[in-house]
Amino acid sequence: MENDVKLDNLRTSELAKKAGVNKETIRFYEKKGLLQKPNRTDSGYRQYTQVDFERLIFIKNAKALGFSLSEIKELLAIADGDIYKCCDVRIIAENKIEYIADQIKQLTTLKKTLTKLVKECQTSTTIKNCPIIESLSEGA
Repeated sequence: MENDVKLDNLRTSELAKKAGVNKETIRFYEKKGLLQKPNRTDSGYRQYTQVDFERLIFIKNAKALGFSLSEIKELLAIADGDIYKCCDVRIIAENKIEYIADQIKQLTTLKKTLTKLVKECQTSTTIKNCPIIESLSEGA
């Protein structure tokens, strides 16, 4: 982190800038229970701490790895408690890998189908005989 400076009493816009997210994202994460409701100043401004910043970075990094918000909430609960083991987190990550592998299979199948249709389309001259349009209209 920048010069190991501790972050305390940050307003929403300051936290958003430091973490590289927008203010609405922070409020959304609060609403979903991923971030604690912050203390407020006498004038009503939210005040965030180093802990909030670290938690926000955790969420951001987990999202970048493809974890859903519900999975992130589960990971945060594990990280917050001392009753789980690293193997519990590994199981969640292994399940995510399996899910991603299934998505890759589905996307590969879609790509093959579209590639085939595009090649067939190269020989068609009218929209009436367009294989892509015909494929999308099947079953109607």
